[in-house]
Amino acid sequence: MLAVASAFGTAGAQEQTDEETQVEERETEVIEVKGYRGSLFNSTVAKRDSQGFVDEVFADDIGKMPSQNLAESLSRIPGVKINREVTGEGQQISVRGLGPSFTKIALNGNSISIASDGSLGSGNRNREVDLDIFPTELFSSLSVSKTAKAHQLEGGVSGFVNMRTARPFDAGDQTFKYSLEGAYGDLRGDISPRYSAIYKKTVNDKFGVLVGVAGANTKSRVDGYEAVALFTDGCVAQWNNPEHTASGCVDGSQGLNHFFWSPEATPDYAAANPGVSVGDPVDPVATSGLAADTLDTALLPYLGRPMFTYGDRDRVSGIISLQYRPNDSVDAVLDTMYAKASKDFVRTEAMWWGRRNYLHQGGAIIPENVTVDNNGYVTDGTFYNSHIWVGSHDYQEDLDFYSIMPSVSWIASDMLTVDVSASLTKSEFDRDEPYVLYMSPGGTMQFTNGEVPSFNFSQNPADPTIGYTWQQEYDQNKDGVISEDEKFGDMFRIQRNHRETETKGFHLDFAYGEAPDYNGFKFGIAWDENSSNMDAFGGTAEFTENNVMNSAAYGNFAEYLSPSIVNDLGTGIDGYNGYTGIAQVDWDRIKAATNYDSFEAIPSQGDQFGATVGDINEEVLGIYIEANTETEVAGKLLRVNTGVRWVDTEQSVATSESSTSTSYSKLLPSLSLVYDAMEDVKIRASASRSLTRANPSDLFPNASWGGSGIETVNAGNPYLSPFEATNFDIGGEWYFSELGYIGLTFFEKEVTGFTRSDSITVAFEDLGQYGIDINDIGDDRQQALLECGGPSQCTATVNTRNNIDGATTLTGFEAVWVQPLDIVLEGMGFNISATTIRQDASDDDAIITGISDLSYNGTLFYENESFQTRLTVNHQDGAASYYTQGKEVFSFDRTQIDVSASYNLPVDMNMTVTLDAYNLTNEPVGNWHEYTGIAFNAFYPGATYTLGLRGSF
Repeated sequence: MLAVASAFGTAGAQEQTDEETQVEERETEVIEVKGYRGSLFNSTVAKRDSQGFVDEVFADDIGKMPSQNLAESLSRIPGVKINREVTGEGQQISVRGLGPSFTKIALNGNSISIASDGSLGSGNRNREVDLDIFPTELFSSLSVSKTAKAHQLEGGVSGFVNMRTARPFDAGDQTFKYSLEGAYGDLRGDISPRYSAIYKKTVNDKFGVLVGVAGANTKSRVDGYEAVALFTDGCVAQWNNPEHTASGCVDGSQGLNHFFWSPEATPDYAAANPGVSVGDPVDPVATSGLAADTLDTALLPYLGRPMFTYGDRDRVSGIISLQYRPNDSVDAVLDTMYAKASKDFVRTEAMWWGRRNYLHQGGAIIPENVTVDNNGYVTDGTFYNSHIWVGSHDYQEDLDFYSIMPSVSWIASDMLTVDVSASLTKSEFDRDEPYVLYMSPGGTMQFTNGEVPSFNFSQNPADPTIGYTWQQEYDQNKDGVISEDEKFGDMFRIQRNHRETETKGFHLDFAYGEAPDYNGFKFGIAWDENSSNMDAFGGTAEFTENNVMNSAAYGNFAEYLSPSIVNDLGTGIDGYNGYTGIAQVDWDRIKAATNYDSFEAIPSQGDQFGATVGDINEEVLGIYIEANTETEVAGKLLRVNTGVRWVDTEQSVATSESSTSTSYSKLLPSLSLVYDAMEDVKIRASASRSLTRANPSDLFPNASWGGSGIETVNAGNPYLSPFEATNFDIGGEWYFSELGYIGLTFFEKEVTGFTRSDSITVAFEDLGQYGIDINDIGDDRQQALLECGGPSQCTATVNTRNNIDGATTLTGFEAVWVQPLDIVLEGMGFNISATTIRQDASDDDAIITGISDLSYNGTLFYENESFQTRLTVNHQDGAASYYTQGKEVFSFDRTQIDVSASYNLPVDMNMTVTLDAYNLTNEPVGNWHEYTGIAFNAFYPGATYTLGLRGSF
């Protein structure tokens, strides 16, 4: 049950006009509903009464659907796109095409930041907020504003999302709600328990307390496939000197040339071809069956690798909300929240060694019977001397988040309301990700392209006894002994990350007027401070020398391997016909043998994703004024909201070597109109300016000299301007019943502030602003400075990122249809929403990635007093994810189907049995490379079935 639009009435008795009475009734109306149909009704009421373009999801919807977290719940709102972890679970959201960094996420109206490091294959370095630690059960409503208003916190070019936690006075006097669930993942085959409990009590309508907790232990497995960085081609190798210490391409080879074809017979090739001996000359062009130029540029996956992840994730979140209403004029609330999450899982990948597989290291391969499609991609072939290169990660992650948010609302008089709020959030994240690599002997591999490529080796990758070694070993001088300089490749990589975030805020808001949301003024001041501190640690070389090479495992690594954790890898991948398991390193034993836990990792300038780390702090002061008025035009009601927000930003960024600071101020106007064209038809229009501050990853002053002289400097740019957008919306809705309506919106958004790599000439005297210490440059650079005329005459080329003049215009339509079908079957209905987006970029560097041309979601539902069921379909067209080597990597089209059902038990205990089926068709998360059918990566999480019991008393 949920109460909507509850507000304090005016204190004291007073004489009222008819208009004032209608306004007050509109403000104080309380609607209590149950079930999904009721939550849709509340969303319809909120939409109808909203100013601007706002969509809301209410408690029954977000708590009783098969949503794993709030990101999943928000995906049902038109224009909202979900970004998923490789497990398939929603993690971040995007609004109207722009990425997660462009959406301002607020908790109870306050800024928040989460220290988590993003998805498995990347790291959060910008303004993303991971939502997967927030369980749906602890929230009462989610609101998405797609057009800015002056009173809202700035920071979201694409939208403003407010997540409202549950409070004691939401509905009823005393309630205890609980849920117990077991989720079965069809890939893992284990049960993952989930639970929640919420207790609420109010006393004399003056004091209330709400305590809630929700948690889960998720046992997950994901099967997938990846290529690293790009697709690439190889070249015929040749010896560069008789001692076989280096090898490269034959003269005239074209293409990228990242791997090598062997001109000599390998043991497996000789065994398959009678009369051929190891080392005999081989013409790889002839064996391939291709023309020389076709083989030279034929594209294969760059370290293509089927993989799996396997492990557990624990999550627990809790809230305590205290609410005090001593009289009709004061409402004081203290909202607190704590969340903790941890991951313990292994990710193992078996790569085909096709990167720098040098002839002199025994790694060059021989192609046979190769076929290539019209676009140059290899579709089939046999490859001799193929090595299986296994990489195994052992992830240990810990995340803590807490928030404290006190607020007081005071009706000071009939005309003046004062709201005061403060907030503090802190979050801390640690990821330890040791990475062990090991190599099989050479063998024959059959490659076949499909939905994902299949790799079939003559040796079984799941068998730990096939001769795996910690490095590639090759007897170059043929003396029968493998010396230290005949071992190649990494063995053990150290990868650790630490991140802390903190937000502080103090907001003072005033509302003047008997009904200031309709006729009156709002004004206020907001102070916020946001900080993020990121550290990365390495030490691979030191650990290898001191811990690995001196360990008991160094000479007999194979003894530290065990059989594969899974023996049915790829069963959920259509058309997959490759290996079904990967021999697994025994992480406990290998850590003990290398004394891993005692190693002090070494601070690093960048993390394992190649991103610079450092600290950023922003202090923001905002002042706004907003006016609301109602008037009649042609005898019809027109509501107007207009305002302006002035915001000043003081920003400082730093790495371990340098720091810089900057400041800027912006004026952000907004206007929204709602016109009652007919009794049940509303026409809306809005215009606004909004901003998102520049990406921290581009701001870090990671300045360094580009050589031994003073000619070049490589630097971040702490002086980047923010992204800014001019937004226009026009649309409306027809409300043909209490529940049902049809809405259509056209929007246009012109975004500026995009950046690109650039080289600029800077006076030597001004290099300090890029983080270079010009007073301590060393003897060689001091001499170069004198030779070019001294500090006042010399210049340097700074390679950095700069704002471009170009802009990108996004245009699109959003449509929504909520339709009860009681005429067909009482209790049946559906809701559908769809969004289309197009972009027009004036500069190639302003092209926005991640924009789906079409996305839609729909729910068909039926419910009666005892039974509820829903079928939900969520679709997103594929979109450009990024570009590499001038080629587009774009995401899969994805259509996810979820089913939910519940039955109220016929006992006097208010208990409900629930059954949810999530991702029924095992839709993968992944990307194509340049063309559909050429997989770049793909992750298959499988379907999840959840059986649960909910109740209250």
